[in-house]
Amino acid sequence: MKRFSTLAFVAFALALPAHGDTTFQLTQPVIDTLTPIDSLPSSQQINTAFNNSPAEALASLQQIANPTGPMDRGVQIRAVRALIHYCATTPCTDPDPAHTTLVQIAIAPRYRDSRSGGDLLVLRAAIESLGALRVPGDASTLILQLQHPSRDIRASVARALRDLGNTQAITPLRARYNIETSKQVQLAISDALRVLGQPL
Repeated sequence: MKRFSTLAFVAFALALPAHGDTTFQLTQPVIDTLTPIDSLPSSQQINTAFNNSPAEALASLQQIANPTGPMDRGVQIRAVRALIHYCATTPCTDPDPAHTTLVQIAIAPRYRDSRSGGDLLVLRAAIESLGALRVPGDASTLILQLQHPSRDIRASVARALRDLGNTQAITPLRARYNIETSKQVQLAISDALRVLGQPL
């Protein structure tokens, strides 16, 4: 048992960046778990990739989802989505580490101000994940993105606000609907308002 613990620690240490290196070193099991595109890995599959340690899995997913150095974009997006499995309580609460990481991504200028490419996809994944966690207080963070130039982001925000169930989103959603030109976003807003009890 002691030998297994030592090996697990060594494997974890190898996966972490060296001193002064901001690049998270992906192991092959992690890559294999976080690269399939046809399904999301379960928490059990993710834990297995991280030495069967939920704590190690959470800490590593946080680094992969919000890296300080280069990161494979597909793996990063999958890590963002996987964080929803790692809230300490159900329902998730505001200070939970998994939730905090998703909020940090959603408000980081790099992602928040992106207009195209991989950063935009990371932002969308973070918004959708916040919706899935259903922390009502996230409405104020998400409402700001109703003005985003990307119609995909605006539609994702509307769906996330619907899932949060926070009625504070009703007025901003109605205001956006009144000036919205994208049918895709109009439909998402209409659905959100219906769920929130204020159909158009």
